[in-house]
Amino acid sequence: QGHGLKSCNRICVSKLKQTPQLDLTHVMARSCSVIFVLFLLRDLDASQPAGNAVSSSSSSCAEGACPEPGDATVLLQTQMQVQIAQVGKKKHGVAHALHGAHVNDMVHGIAGKNIGDDWPQPDEPGREVTAADVSKMEACKLVFSMKDPEVYNTSQPCCLALSPPEFNIEHGIHDILFQILKLYPDDKFQWVRQYAWRGLSDNCFTEVGSESIANVGGPNKGIEYMVEQLLANPPYAGMCADHVDIQYEILADLSGLLIFDNNNTRGPAAMKAGLVPAIVRSLKIEPDFRPTLSFACKVMTHVIMRNHEYAHEFRDAGALELVNRSMEVLLEPDETEFHFGVTVSEYFSPTFCLYPQLMMMDDPYSKPLADAALQSYLEFLRKWKPWANIKV
Repeated sequence: QGHGLKSCNRICVSKLKQTPQLDLTHVMARSCSVIFVLFLLRDLDASQPAGNAVSSSSSSCAEGACPEPGDATVLLQTQMQVQIAQVGKKKHGVAHALHGAHVNDMVHGIAGKNIGDDWPQPDEPGREVTAADVSKMEACKLVFSMKDPEVYNTSQPCCLALSPPEFNIEHGIHDILFQILKLYPDDKFQWVRQYAWRGLSDNCFTEVGSESIANVGGPNKGIEYMVEQLLANPPYAGMCADHVDIQYEILADLSGLLIFDNNNTRGPAAMKAGLVPAIVRSLKIEPDFRPTLSFACKVMTHVIMRNHEYAHEFRDAGALELVNRSMEVLLEPDETEFHFGVTVSEYFSPTFCLYPQLMMMDDPYSKPLADAALQSYLEFLRKWKPWANIKV
């Protein structure tokens, strides 16, 4: 069982790892345009001072195009229009092509296509414990008590990701899953660990579940363990037939915990545990693997959005260059089906890399775009899960 692909049970693939998705029928135009504009601006003749961008923006305001304070969407549109116009002065052909991408579409990139609408979320209001939840919990405890990883590896009874987090906490499922991860570190048990990470997945993307999982073993010990495993997990370990491996699963779980870091304690704990080298390592050891690249960017987004100064630490460690390279991989279309008729390109979107990329660029052009991109992302998070308490 230590080699090849495993046909991992789809029921254990997290829905909440599908947090804000962008419609890839438009992403190529939207994401490419934003990124290409930024890089073209950086390539402009050095004799053109950076202040020109500010003066052009002020000119637009004088002409009645100034956005209202706090209107992130309008700000992003205005900045993009100004920058495309500036590029046009030196690179007319490119600017003409960029105009065809529709600036408004770049901003409103969040799709109406909600991936996994038929997959209930564990914290959805009204979600009650079912007989199936109870049966799986009892099977999990029985099999775990047998301490037989071969049995666990074939039946995956502890994958209660979609069960209500309160139920999992009451019956110690999160603790059991962490014990499984620690009891079976050998390569031959990589799929045992894969299912354990999957068993945590959707619960990580709930307020109650994330609080439990982040603190298994003590305050922020769960967070620290995830970072440690990102630094130690072999490349492509636990690869499944549905295009995901362990490195991705850890990143996805960590991403959920950081979304609900409302007290801003998990992000600092992750950084102290080595999140920067863990992300850099992830981007390096799986440089062609879309799930890892896309969700490494998500983790950066969720930690930087509450701690902007962390962007400098990632940039100084070389993450900006790695993200730029990752974008090239993510922008290549992959029409392979992932789940529920959704393609790999649609699920693992390059747009998740845009906010951390802009924050790491840290120049007069990128900062307002990063602010606007974050506001759009947060707005979608709240629409996607309106009952959730997410504070930034």
